[in-house]
Amino acid sequence: MRWILRFLWAVLALLVALAAALWVYSRQVLPQQDGRLTMAGLQGEVRIERDADGIPSIHAGNLADLMFGLGVVHAQDRLWQLETHKRIGSGRLAEGFGLGALETDRFLRALGVRRAAQAQWEQTKGESRAALSAYARGINTYVRNHMKARPPEFMLLGLQPQEWSEIDSLAWGIMMAWDLGGNWGTELQRLRLALKMPVARVNQLIPPYPGDTYPPTADYAQLFQSLNLRPSTKSAWNRLPDIAPESGVEGVGSNNWVLAGSRTTTGKPLLANDPHLKLSAPALWYFVRLVAPGIKVAGASMPGLPTVVLGQNEHIAWGFTNTGPDVQDLYIERIKPDDPAQYQTPAGWAQFETSSEKIAVKGQPDVTITVRRTRHGPVISDAGGHEDVLGAKGRPAYALAMRWTALDPDGDTVATGLAFNRATSVQAFVDASAGWIAPMQNMVVADRAGRIGFVAPGRVPLRRPDNDLHGLVPAPGWEARYDWAGWVPVNETPREFDPERGYI
Repeated sequence: MRWILRFLWAVLALLVALAAALWVYSRQVLPQQDGRLTMAGLQGEVRIERDADGIPSIHAGNLADLMFGLGVVHAQDRLWQLETHKRIGSGRLAEGFGLGALETDRFLRALGVRRAAQAQWEQTKGESRAALSAYARGINTYVRNHMKARPPEFMLLGLQPQEWSEIDSLAWGIMMAWDLGGNWGTELQRLRLALKMPVARVNQLIPPYPGDTYPPTADYAQLFQSLNLRPSTKSAWNRLPDIAPESGVEGVGSNNWVLAGSRTTTGKPLLANDPHLKLSAPALWYFVRLVAPGIKVAGASMPGLPTVVLGQNEHIAWGFTNTGPDVQDLYIERIKPDDPAQYQTPAGWAQFETSSEKIAVKGQPDVTITVRRTRHGPVISDAGGHEDVLGAKGRPAYALAMRWTALDPDGDTVATGLAFNRATSVQAFVDASAGWIAPMQNMVVADRAGRIGFVAPGRVPLRRPDNDLHGLVPAPGWEARYDWAGWVPVNETPREFDPERGYI
């Protein structure tokens, strides 16, 4: 009996010690919300005040310190979310989650999200470059020097928070464009169906948008059959829609609206925005107020990005919904029969750009893949490990490449976002929107002077008159007529201002 009592007392002591440790941990892991912190990298004092709902107001003497403070609160409250955003943008999910995430990493590496973000960073200049750097410093300074305990997600998976970089922010911007533009999967689905049935039947299975009709197209079923496109069931061509990150665009809508003063009891405009993004815990959005000389803005920020994406300042309010234009085209690239390192172009044979990617997999050996690029963009069929369509004698015959506006290197979404945050009128907001590339959005805006407006900015490709496939299905990459012929002019995208009906 004495030994049983000792054992029970030992178990009780262990439980008490464990409960005490958990209590201490629960206090340590919470963000510090009172007192003073001395942080390297600031030019002056930053004041962070949280209201009764926990929403922070950040006050700073300049833009750099303001974005540093935004990085701090994002790291305090959403560090695990930042970690997942970083791993998605760089194709490093398997490193934390194991073998089940490997195929997603393969696709993200083949798509080249981080390579595109690196190219965009090299062209980013001025204020947006400084804002991205200050934001990254805020995250990293907090994690390195002021975080007392790792959040529980890190503890459970045995992970350490990774250093945040400016490229991670740009990569997450690309991934948001990916989440809001998924027509490439429909192109590939049409190809797969056309190998089994005529085009008219495909159009019944994938009908046009309500109220629209499909333009007359070439008989792409006959085209694909003449190319002998018969990918095996194991081919990446057949597996890509299953392994690619889900876009969730089809059948999903958002709404925003703006009323003129003639429609409201106050005589002032009224704007509302309901962006239907996926439900998650925590939410994708993070409410914040930002105050510094020349900027006073409040609304929904997004962990990973140094701007308020949707919101209001002293002069205007604005909101977004998704436009969903066709800004992704797939290309069938013909591989040279006697040299798989080359593919056919209108000017002859050209070398694939190739690079090697090493993917770390938790609990497994590293996996190395080779990814390729053509003049159109990344070879996404490399997500399956060079599972090209095979031709005569089992040689690689065709690869599948993607052209997508969001991968262009000259985008600077942060500069445009900062201009939105500072805009003083509907016209100033619309002028700023000229720099927006992807994702194309339906933006409504109202100002204190009583004006209301709508603009849908973004880079939308023009297709040549002799492009008889119209971007509906993957096109032969060796025919110049299927190349993009430029962009819809910036001032010709949809827009409307102060309509007589008093609302948009």
